[in-house]
Amino acid sequence: MMQTATQKRMQAEANARRKVAKSWALVAQGAKYRKAAVKESCDHLTQILEEELFDGILLNLSGRNGMKSYTCQKRILRRIVEKRQAQSAHRLAGRSGNMFARQLRRYCASQSLNCLKRHQLCA
Repeated sequence: MMQTATQKRMQAEANARRKVAKSWALVAQGAKYRKAAVKESCDHLTQILEEELFDGILLNLSGRNGMKSYTCQKRILRRIVEKRQAQSAHRLAGRSGNMFARQLRRYCASQSLNCLKRHQLCA
């Protein structure tokens, strides 16, 4: 008797876990969830880039890039940000037949660059 009650409870818990996993899989396929996940990742990556690339207000690039002009350093910064944001967006949104992933990449890179510019200008 005790064994059957335990088995029934374990079976009910397993069914509940399966049901929750199935519902999360359905939610994760939605555009709103993917967009929100990519935006959250974008914000987190921007904070990491602020800490990694800026020494206070000034850009902190490698030796050979640190000696280049400010315009060239901004171009390098843009390439770094675009590459990392594209990797992050692809990891979360994947490929799509429409322009969804490309639009997210552009949006996240733009938001990140604007945030980094505000950080640099102390605005």
